[in-house]
Amino acid sequence: MPGDDLRSAAARRDEGVRKVATLTWRAGAAAVIGSAVIALALGHHAQAAAAKPGPPPGTIAVPNQPPAPVPGAGHVTSGGS
Repeated sequence: MPGDDLRSAAARRDEGVRKVATLTWRAGAAAVIGSAVIALALGHHAQAAAAKPGPPPGTIAVPNQPPAPVPGAGHVTSGGS
């Protein structure tokens, strides 16, 4: 009967949708766990970098004196002869 074919097709479709949904949730959970592992692994390096002495990040270090002039041409044109 044609109705039986439609019901079995709908049941197969629903089963496929459930499989895809389950796979999607598992992949998402694996991604969350993986990102947490990476964050924990790299977290030590961020703390070590923050402990370095020097000016705080985002500040500009002003030199004690201006740079010394260099000998040679005062103006250089790229590609010029």
